[in-house]
Amino acid sequence: MNSRKLSIIQIHPILYLFLFVAIITGLLLEFMIVFGIVLIHELGHFGCARLFRWRIRRIFLWVFGGVMETDEYGSKPMYQEWLVTIAGPLQHLWIYVVIFVLNSYELLPAATIELVLQYNTFILLWNLLPIWPLDGGKLLHLTLESFCTFAVAHKTTLIISVITIITGGFWISQQYTFSLTFLLLILFLLWENRLEWKRSYYRWWQMLWQRYSNPITHRRTKLMEVPVDMTLLQVFQLFKRNASYTIKIEGRTGDSHYVTERECLSYFFDEQYIHAKIGTIPTD
Repeated sequence: MNSRKLSIIQIHPILYLFLFVAIITGLLLEFMIVFGIVLIHELGHFGCARLFRWRIRRIFLWVFGGVMETDEYGSKPMYQEWLVTIAGPLQHLWIYVVIFVLNSYELLPAATIELVLQYNTFILLWNLLPIWPLDGGKLLHLTLESFCTFAVAHKTTLIISVITIITGGFWISQQYTFSLTFLLLILFLLWENRLEWKRSYYRWWQMLWQRYSNPITHRRTKLMEVPVDMTLLQVFQLFKRNASYTIKIEGRTGDSHYVTERECLSYFFDEQYIHAKIGTIPTD
């Protein structure tokens, strides 16, 4: 493996803290098992993304999870995003097969195999929770994008994510001993959601730019009816990712004409009429 491939995998600073705690508390084996499962999980995302020729900036590993950072989200067909997202959780299924083989041939101590089984199950279920940036949060976002605009889907996902973190944290604190590890994990997730909320407007602009610069041919073309004095930005905020649009512009006197989504985006970005109303778009 060359240095370029090695540089893709990076470690979150908080993971070094967990490693230090694991060493001084005698939990190094548990740490290595968790780290190995997380790495395999993220390589599942990576392999599927490379299959679709996505550009990947890095794989950022942290305790009980990781993030594959790429600029391709929002610019690729939604089915690719679905497959790349679920490719991580699917890795846990063959880990179960490996566990079964190791146990059948007694290749590892029973206590170690039990640890691998427990952590594999925990990490799988943990990553499927509707929490951003876990896989469950991304799947929730993709589901909402199928029915809502990007802005609504993004903010709703983060609201559900924060509610899940707080509710889950409170429930676990009532049922079990609230450890330092778990507290740091909760704080880390809340911080990530706060940062993602602050990026909401940037994410929307990124999605809009990708829609303009890398147009995707959708199977569905929807008709959108808008008044002549609606701004282009207001129109763009109504776009959903799984459809292209033909826009019917209703005039004040009852007349109407049609423009395509592409014409609107080109007028906005090429001519830089960022405050223009849709009725000003020239038509043939």
